[in-house]
Amino acid sequence: MSGRPSAPSTAEAATPSRISARAASALAAAESARDRAQAAHDAARLDLAGTMADQNAAVTRLEEVRVLADTASNRAASSSRALATLVRAVMQQGSGSGTATLDALLNEQSSTELLGRLSTADRIAALTGNMSEIRTRVDRDRERAATLQAEFATAQAATESFPLAEKQEALATAELSLSQATDAFALASEIARAALDESAEASVDRTAEAANRLAGTLGARLSDQGWATPTVGRLSDGYGPRPDLPLPGVEPFHAGTDLAAACGSAVYAASTGVIAQTGQLGTYGNWVLIDHGDGVATGYAHLADGATLVSVGDSVTVGQVISAVGSTGASTGCHLHVEVRIDGAAVDPHPFFTDRGIALGAG
Repeated sequence: MSGRPSAPSTAEAATPSRISARAASALAAAESARDRAQAAHDAARLDLAGTMADQNAAVTRLEEVRVLADTASNRAASSSRALATLVRAVMQQGSGSGTATLDALLNEQSSTELLGRLSTADRIAALTGNMSEIRTRVDRDRERAATLQAEFATAQAATESFPLAEKQEALATAELSLSQATDAFALASEIARAALDESAEASVDRTAEAANRLAGTLGARLSDQGWATPTVGRLSDGYGPRPDLPLPGVEPFHAGTDLAAACGSAVYAASTGVIAQTGQLGTYGNWVLIDHGDGVATGYAHLADGATLVSVGDSVTVGQVISAVGSTGASTGCHLHVEVRIDGAAVDPHPFFTDRGIALGAG
């Protein structure tokens, strides 16, 4: 006996066998592991590429700073030589007047040529008036040279600080993990395919066995309207309200008809249709729902554990064995709860089956 629980949010498809279920689970786990390994590999590859790009940029910057530092050093050296030459000339020639310019001194590359151009005391005198400016430019050139040399040292250290070896090792490790995960996934796929093939063969064997049992047991319990007795048993409870609840938790309105039968007795598809639901369904215990089309469906509750022979999406024919009588869910003993739904609403199964040539509980 039972009350009617709410329908499950999604159809629960029973796995054909424990072997195929384990194989499917192992395949899913292997696929997840492969995906994680692929993600780790991609991340390591991008990390290495980014580090190499940063290092290349650092090398380029190092070369730029080197050129600037060399130029500044040459400039500072030239300025210092020019100042030293001027000081020597002043000391040797004394003061005088001249027309030599500051740029002529600072651009001079040879002390001999510079002294040649400072041929008179007058010219030296003109330059001594700019001595302070010359010293300022020398200091500025030296300071710039020192700054760029420091930048060059920093840039050089930066190019040597990139952990390329570490990144390359990480990528190699990720490649190995990905290879191993890919091999494991391929093996799991082969095992799953073999398990499914084996399960399919077993299903064929079970279907043939069920058909043989049906031919010897069901016999005249098929109607000429294409309907069959859900199970062979006596009527133990009918459709409608129940003043006395058989068990706590069941609904006060009984949404089906109960047929008492021996545990393990065959349960037959009442008519041709497609399996819409299988699995656990609250107080119904193990449950199967068949969609017969045109808004008509039949349900079978309290089925024995491990006895269901169909899965969601399977097509069944009238009288096909789909499971066995049990006492799962809210049940006081082995029986089959038969339910008929029209457009999703439960109706009294007894007149429904009677109209289709089947007397429920007739033996």
